[in-house]
Amino acid sequence: MADTDNQENETGATPAVAPTKKETATSAASVEPRFSKDQFRESQQFTNIEKDFLNALLQDERTYTISEAKTLLADFNAKEAK
Repeated sequence: MADTDNQENETGATPAVAPTKKETATSAASVEPRFSKDQFRESQQFTNIEKDFLNALLQDERTYTISEAKTLLADFNAKEAK
């Protein structure tokens, strides 16, 4: 029976470890803030032309991170004009 106990210990993976306070703080800090279409319209981070495009591309009822807005602008600019 001792062999069975050893096998169970070997196959029973290490118990799950809860995240440390530092890991929890890091993951919380990495969450980007979200902004409405109106907030992007007032932003100093984008040029007036970019704000015009964002005004057309963003939906009124949704919120977006700055990364999402920049990605939408980049995707739009990459499209071929017809």
